[in-house]
Amino acid sequence: MVSPRASARGPKRSGHGGELGAEAYLEAIYVLSQEEPPERVVAARVAEYLGVSPVSVSRALTRLEKQGDVAARTPTIQLTEQGWRRAASVLRRHHLAERWLEDRLGLSLVEAHLEAERIARALSDRVADALWEELGRPTTCPHGNPIPGVGVHVPAEPLAVVPPGVYVVDRIYEQLENVEAVLIWVEEAGLLPGSRVRVRGGPAGGTREIATLGPDGEEKAVYQVEPQIGRRILVRLPDPPDRSE
Repeated sequence: MVSPRASARGPKRSGHGGELGAEAYLEAIYVLSQEEPPERVVAARVAEYLGVSPVSVSRALTRLEKQGDVAARTPTIQLTEQGWRRAASVLRRHHLAERWLEDRLGLSLVEAHLEAERIARALSDRVADALWEELGRPTTCPHGNPIPGVGVHVPAEPLAVVPPGVYVVDRIYEQLENVEAVLIWVEEAGLLPGSRVRVRGGPAGGTREIATLGPDGEEKAVYQVEPQIGRRILVRLPDPPDRSE
């Protein structure tokens, strides 16, 4: 089975159907700054990520600059310290809402992500802190991405470039979460954080052939993962077996 194409994400609507608020742009810039090379964090990329027009992005960046959240936006967008704090708060609330929706309410990855988009911005930082405690102080969202302020970055590499071998799925980049068809495929294929996969072949940077593995290491299903997706699924080597017992 071939993975679906990771196209640009669709429009992200505000709760009232109007233009996106500042928090949506701050979150987008934060995510792109974490997941893309610095030279890629430009206005056109933000427009593509959010599914809005370049004019809307230009207006938003002007507002953010006046508010002290953006220090520079030509040629690349740079957040100020204040902008980083605000963006991290937005993403933290989103991750915690996803955790609550999946861990406590049993929603799927896709459902949790979509619902978190609707409710996360209504949470105050105080409520987010309480939710974090109630959930047992998680360090990642359900997709494996570190929660700002508490998450730990584990060394991991894109599935698209690792050599053949057995790996553990570490995390799914935010950019894939926003392409619903891809996130559904990821969940159905079982490419969730903590699952084991074998990279069977395919050129580094190209389409990779992988197999998902069962508890005993047996191959359950084989998939062709396109590079647009393979670049945004991070994997790591399995932990060495515990020989203390």
